[in-house]
Amino acid sequence: MKFKLLTFISTLLFTLNVSAQEAKFMVLGVKGDVSLEGKNIQTGDMLLSGQELIINGTSPYLGLAYISGGTLELKKPGTYQVNTLEKELGQKENDLVSRYVDFIKDELTGSGEEASTQAKYGSVTRSLKKKPIYFYVPINSNAIKTEINLSWALKDGSSENGTYKIFIKDRKHHILLEDEVNGTEYTLNLNDAKLNEEKYLFYYVEDAKNNKIASDLYAFTVYKEGDSEETVRELEQLKSNETAIGKLILAKYYEDKGFIVNASTAYEQAINLSNGDEQYVKMYQNFQTRYGS
Repeated sequence: MKFKLLTFISTLLFTLNVSAQEAKFMVLGVKGDVSLEGKNIQTGDMLLSGQELIINGTSPYLGLAYISGGTLELKKPGTYQVNTLEKELGQKENDLVSRYVDFIKDELTGSGEEASTQAKYGSVTRSLKKKPIYFYVPINSNAIKTEINLSWALKDGSSENGTYKIFIKDRKHHILLEDEVNGTEYTLNLNDAKLNEEKYLFYYVEDAKNNKIASDLYAFTVYKEGDSEETVRELEQLKSNETAIGKLILAKYYEDKGFIVNASTAYEQAINLSNGDEQYVKMYQNFQTRYGS
């Protein structure tokens, strides 16, 4: 009788303890050997109060969204207590950040809707891919003056490890910048003096050995800091976060505002900072599907 009573009390105490646990973090991205209470965790999993997190291996990554706002990243092996992580999070981030974190969570869990940016910005249109080479952005879009990455691919799937020439022109088709690049990526600084403060820029790429293998002519409207004072203020808040999640938030913001070229660059930065997190790569691929020409 005493044994049964003790068993009942132990079970009751265990049940009360479990029910008292609260969800504290949601996993946004994970790479490497990361386990929670002995089980490998995945994107979308919740971390509860009182739980223990263990990170092992080389170049691990764990991106977390705090349930009450804010983000946190872990990149070092070790044992972490969820309660301690909550205390160390510090000041919660603002409503703007929380809004875009919610967008990311919705996409990762499959509960979000397709971005409506193309409907909002009539200038964002797709190329018909008439030429052998195409860029991973719409044929017409907007860009804020900063350093951006332009990436392209061959329509027929041929090797992309060749040498290419990229040309940047003004609206009168004067060549402002010409460069040769190995591979299929080019970093363009929109603040470059050679661009002459042009409002509209046009660009295309061609095979360095065969100019018949080329892209269509692409274009973007260049904004100095944004399309409004509100955008300028919001970007000042978002750019201060130099983490992978921070870049992911920035990518979502740029996409929402119609600055697709900048969004593409921010996605690439997020992937690099997260050591190639698979979910972040998938989000970038989804982005390319939505906006790639």
